[in-house]
Amino acid sequence: MLLFRLWRLHPRVPLAYRGDAVLTLGTIKNLSLTGWYSATDLLGVPYGQNLLDFPAVGDLLHLVVLWFLTVLTDEPGLVLNAFYLASFGTTFIGAYIGSRMLRITPIAAVAVAVLYAFLPFHTLHGPSHLFLSSYGVVPLWSALAVRQMGDDPLIERGFRSAGGAGAWFRSGRHLGVVAIVVLGATTGLYYAVFMVVTVAVAAIIGSLVYRSFRRLVIGIAVVGLAMFILAVQFIPTWLYQRSAGSNAAIVERGLHNIEYYSLKLTDLFLPVPGHRVGWMAELRTESQALLLRGEQAESLGVIGVVGLAVLFAVAATRLLRGAPGGRHGGLAVVCATAVVVASVGGLATLLGVFGFTYLRAWGRISVLVAFCGLAVVGLAVDRLVGKVGLLRSVVVAGCLVLVGVLDTNPGAPFGDFDATAASWAADRAHVAQIEAMLGEGASVFQLPVVPFPEHPPVHAMVDYDHLRPYLHSDALGWSYGGVKGRAGDWQIRLLDRPVDEVADMVALAGFDGLWVDGWGYVDGLTQFEALLGQPDLWSPDLRQGFYDLRGRRAELESLLGDESVRRTVAELLEPVTASLSGFHGTEYLNGRRFNWAPRGATVHLTNPTGETRLVSVDFEVASAVEGDWNMLVEGGGGSTEVELTTRGSRVELAVEVPSGGADLALVTDAPRLETTDPRDIRFRVLGAVTTTPLEG
Repeated sequence: MLLFRLWRLHPRVPLAYRGDAVLTLGTIKNLSLTGWYSATDLLGVPYGQNLLDFPAVGDLLHLVVLWFLTVLTDEPGLVLNAFYLASFGTTFIGAYIGSRMLRITPIAAVAVAVLYAFLPFHTLHGPSHLFLSSYGVVPLWSALAVRQMGDDPLIERGFRSAGGAGAWFRSGRHLGVVAIVVLGATTGLYYAVFMVVTVAVAAIIGSLVYRSFRRLVIGIAVVGLAMFILAVQFIPTWLYQRSAGSNAAIVERGLHNIEYYSLKLTDLFLPVPGHRVGWMAELRTESQALLLRGEQAESLGVIGVVGLAVLFAVAATRLLRGAPGGRHGGLAVVCATAVVVASVGGLATLLGVFGFTYLRAWGRISVLVAFCGLAVVGLAVDRLVGKVGLLRSVVVAGCLVLVGVLDTNPGAPFGDFDATAASWAADRAHVAQIEAMLGEGASVFQLPVVPFPEHPPVHAMVDYDHLRPYLHSDALGWSYGGVKGRAGDWQIRLLDRPVDEVADMVALAGFDGLWVDGWGYVDGLTQFEALLGQPDLWSPDLRQGFYDLRGRRAELESLLGDESVRRTVAELLEPVTASLSGFHGTEYLNGRRFNWAPRGATVHLTNPTGETRLVSVDFEVASAVEGDWNMLVEGGGGSTEVELTTRGSRVELAVEVPSGGADLALVTDAPRLETTDPRDIRFRVLGAVTTTPLEG
């Protein structure tokens, strides 16, 4: 309370109202309105939102807890705040139980748990990364791994030797391990993968040290259970993509992302950003010159760093003396595994070279490293009790907690509560005005057009800003939020069109209003006021303008006639769309989008109607290597050859696209780019592939 000044918090206003926090709030809103997070008809209008292309796999328990909270209240801000603040308690409990599993005494375990709950990781990821901030299960499977490498493992017998499955499950230890694995596989994909790696290594080390094949088999069984639980959570996405096809437009995390977000000793050892002590804060500021800065939430603090140093010093001394490693040795193995796997150029990067790039932020394994270091502090406090007595040890433990928490938490990490509340109130008031004007069931088109999810900032707008109005209404539909690569891509056709033309088209398409975020344009709403006049409504902060399109639609329908309107709407909402197949993931440089490709790749054209459509397909291609090369484009009833250079060449051709779609095959004789990047890179498509209807 004192640390974060929570007495100034507005309970129904979210602790964070920007970026990923808004995405999480949208998920909570979905849970409240529909009963589950993955779909709603009020976003991505007219097709709705389906998040199964962008699933929360591995977070089943977190989602269930959020669902339960939405049963109690329909206020998304209150739900987010309650979940996040409660995560300090669950993290404390997890660290306390994990410490006790390592036979750390209660007093020392409390100290470890408090320090662990207030890691910078918890406050810097904060409510914006709500599920990452709930990392209380990490100490449980960390302690499990250490125990499985020691002389008193939690599981040492299989079903047969235990007298059958019934007898095996009647053991409290065994049930505890099953509970840990279930929790570990349902409270975060990152933590689940870290658990699988850690337990697998522990099984191998334990089997070698004790020459026990049974320990290896038990470890494999534990890993198998975790992977099975993860696979079950992926079934809805698998079924959806089996029927709708895979979605290549969702961001592919490239190898460079793994390197950028890898674990770095500098991030672990440097002070937390904004440290209370001036010279320590300056030290952190100077580190901003580093190329690979990562998420910068991995700092262990002074207490954690000292614990880590003691851990490896004791483990190395025992190893050299030939003495049993004990708890220090087990913790050192767990910690070393994390470092070897997740550090820059580590095993995670090697896996990325072979194509496993879905997980990019391996630096998040710092919570495992932190527990290892803090557990050693707990062991040191236990030794102190035997030397100076219980009371003095309690005083020392209290001082360690006070110094550690102040060291790793420099001040209010959640911004100005009053400013957030003012922004929340402004949006709520503006949406209420729109709802009163249009009535229930109306739909609003949002400009600028921003693909969802994960898109770079558009001028002063940050990602997910367009989700904010959805949080304040149960009755209005919004154009933003349809997952890219699916039917919602029809909006891309409106990019770079005159604003009055956009207003006409979306009005005919059935939208009742136009929401314009001025922060998404260099000149704000100037061009809209010039072509559409003054907005009918302004947001209280004058950031957004709103235009009522109902009168405009009535005039256009009267002027154009039913058949012309039907054709216009069909061309807008059911366009022939283009998607890329065989290309590498989408990348951005200097604000420009592009996709690299090997020697051959495909542009797939989708026609959602039952009749053949004639369209002009337009895109730009460029080679990766200087020289004069050629590209052959075949499909759609013809072929064309294009000169290919690094400067870029325009491809424009007319294509007949039957119902169901057609493919354009792109093949080049350009050589492969010689680089450290393991991908086969020969040419790229610059920007989007556009399709324009032609008269048949």
